[in-house]
Order: sequence, then structure tokens, then C-alpha cells
Amino acid sequence: MTVGLGAQQDSSRLTRLLAEYRIKTSIGLQLWSTYSAGMDVYDAATGTYTHADNRLNTQLRRSRFVFTGQPYERLQFNITAALDLVGHDLLSATEAAGNNAPSPGFRLWNLWLQYRLSKQPDRLYLLTGYFLPPVGRESSTAALRSTSFEKAWSQNYLRRHLTGSGPGRASGLLLGGQWHAPDDDLHLTYEAALQNPTGQDYNGNSSGINWSPLLSARLSVQLGDVESKTFTLLRRVNYFNQREGITLSLSAARQGETAAFGRMSTLGVEVLYSTAGFHLDGDYHFLRRNVAGGNADTRTAARTGYLRLGYNLPLAQERILEPVVSYWFFRGPTSPEAIFRAQLTRSFTGSDIGLDLGANLYLNANFKLSLFYAYRHGDAGESDPAEINNNFFQQVGVGPVRRGNYLGTGCVVIF
Repeated sequence: MTVGLGAQQDSSRLTRLLAEYRIKTSIGLQLWSTYSAGMDVYDAATGTYTHADNRLNTQLRRSRFVFTGQPYERLQFNITAALDLVGHDLLSATEAAGNNAPSPGFRLWNLWLQYRLSKQPDRLYLLTGYFLPPVGRESSTAALRSTSFEKAWSQNYLRRHLTGSGPGRASGLLLGGQWHAPDDDLHLTYEAALQNPTGQDYNGNSSGINWSPLLSARLSVQLGDVESKTFTLLRRVNYFNQREGITLSLSAARQGETAAFGRMSTLGVEVLYSTAGFHLDGDYHFLRRNVAGGNADTRTAARTGYLRLGYNLPLAQERILEPVVSYWFFRGPTSPEAIFRAQLTRSFTGSDIGLDLGANLYLNANFKLSLFYAYRHGDAGESDPAEINNNFFQQVGVGPVRRGNYLGTGCVVIF
């Protein structure tokens, strides 16, 4: 009886603690089964490509473990861990590296404290922690809320351009908030961040002898319904016919000299349009870097972006079928001289495009099944394909490749 009463008291104390600090947890899983064809691997000994067998690959593509709370009236926190790519075959046509160790490892994905500075709710917040720069619509969209089979890989080029890593996170400070017009048909969302990416030197733990902070900002104008009634760093696409509005954003970033480059800059536009079940989202960014110690003639430039269309078709039992088409691209230097300048700044080269066609079946907003076909194409320009630095011609853990296409089925569940 004493043990039973003690357990009840502990449970009651935990329940009060969770309620008092408004602590919430969430788990999201994304599982894939894909069939790849057309993947070629470069053989340095012969200078030729060897065709890799077509293959079926089942993997845990992503998982997210989210822990949020509000211990005080003005203070909130978000902690997210990730376990990704468990079972990923590096010679399948899907991208990213692997997490195939006998005991796959978790990693920190997001961590921030958010303090409200203004008396009015939602007007101005100060954030500190480990988070994405506020640049790029797709980069800021939660992966498990993306409507295409895979997130547009333009966001990978953007993240690596800004921070030097695929996850794209960096520690720093951010000021942000929202302003709403009295008639509630106009909303402004504003974000400005100062971060210190560690770069690629000293095993990814330093930006080198020269140091400069990453400065980034985004201003979003929302007409009609607001995307989120409270300020958040994360975006979404499908509002399941609950939003009528358009969001237009201008984003920019800049960083001075590091070991990788003399100067880096990014400028882009972003859009989300939602109406009557139809949704369109996309972004377009210019990427620029200068060679360290160089002048305007040593600048390298590229462009990346995506456009995605989706439509909600209502079915019986409140289910939704969502056909989706997604196109994304990266276009970098293709002449020998321009590729050489890009290599001096550790920038991407050549071109890489992707087209995803398919549909999602939503059993509810947090449970979907997917069937898609992904087509890939790359162009090395006037250079040797094995020397081109982009995701079509390079596979982490393998080296030079020519990436194939794949048919994929997937499941996303959030609870």
C-alpha cells in the first residue's frame, strides 16, 4: 500500500509539473521504400563509370523527437533530436549520407530559448540557441510537413552555402516577431539573426584563422489569413483548406572573410499561396562568394530554388488525396575558369535539377501515405563530371557518381 501511494504521489507531482510548465512532447517518423535505377559510380583507376545494380532500399528516412515547454509567462523552449537515414544504401538514388552503424546515433537538431521582450503578445522575441538562419522557404519548412516525397534539394545547397553543413544549423541570437493589422488581413513577420557557423576547418569545429559572423534576415508580408497565430521559426505548406492568403518574403544573408571565402552573400524571394485547397510554395536565391583577398573579378555566383504545387481532393471518411508536383534546381558555374574560381571558395559547380511527381493520401493531418517518382538530371558543363561539386555528381561516402532516378513509397506519422 505504501509503494502504491508513493507511486500515485510521484505521478501526481509529474502531472502538475507538466501542466505548470506546459511541457509537450511529439514524435514524428518518416519511413521510405524506394526502387532506384540508373545510378553510376566513378572508377578512378579506369576513369570510367560503373553501373550500380538497381535496388530496393527501405530506410527510416527521418525521425524527430520534440520537447517543448513554457516554464514562465514570457519564456519558451524547444529541444528537438533526430535519428535519420537508418538503413540508407549509399548506392540508391536517394540522397544524403548514411547512419548504418550497428547502433545508429541520435543528434541534436534544434535547441532554442525564446523570450518575449514586448508587452504585447507576439510582437517581439529574443531567441538564443542552435537553429536555422531565417533564409529560405523550404529550408524553414519542417521536413515531416513537406508535401513532396523529399524536401526540395535546393534547400541543401542554400544551407551549405550559408553554414557549410547540410543540417544548416548554427548557434546564435535572433530577434523576431509578428505585427497584425487591426482588420486582421495584413500581417508582417520579421526575423534577424547573428550566428557563428563553425565552418569546415579543424574537423568542422572552426571557420579558420579569419572569423566573421553570419548575419541574416527575412521580412514576410502576409495578406489574408496569417500562417501562424504565434511567432515560430518553422513553416508549413498544407493548411487543409483552413487558410486563404498569400505570403511574400524577402530574405538575405551576409558573412565576411573566413578560411573558405573572402565574402559570402545570399539574396532571395519566397512565396506561399493558399486558397480553396490549392497551395503553391517556392523560393529563388542568388548565391555569391568571393575568393579570399580577391577583387570583384574573383567572384563566383550560382542560383537555386524550387516551385511546388499541390491540391487537396476530399475523399470519404474525411481523408484527403493530395496530388503534388515539385521542381527544384541548382545552377552554378560551368566554364573551366568559373569552376576554378568556385573551387577556390569551396562553392558548388555545374547544374542539378529534380522533378518529383506523385500524391499523398492523408488519413488525418498527422498521418500520410505517399507514392512518388523522382527524376534527376545534371550537367557538368565544360568540366570533367568527376570534378563537379554538386549532389548529382557527388555522393557522400562514395565520391563521384551520376545519380539515378527512383520510385518511392513512404509513410509519415506524427504523434
